[in-house]
Amino acid sequence: MKVHHVHFLVLLAILAGGVGTFFYVRSDHVLQLAAAGATAAAYVLWGIIHHAVQKDLHPKIVIEYMLIGAIAVVLLLTLAL
Repeated sequence: MKVHHVHFLVLLAILAGGVGTFFYVRSDHVLQLAAAGATAAAYVLWGIIHHAVQKDLHPKIVIEYMLIGAIAVVLLLTLAL
């Protein structure tokens, strides 16, 4: 199995776990915020590691992952509340 496949399987596990947790704690908005934030943080960390391994990590890429994570958290909380 290629390294790319493993990386994307890890990303899939992160996102699936985050979505599952978000819905599991749907009655508690504080826990939803925590689940969304933890998933976004794991996504950003995954992106940094992935690009570092690929040797194409640049500050713009880190900012992009951070912005996408922040947008996802805002969108999820806007829709959940």
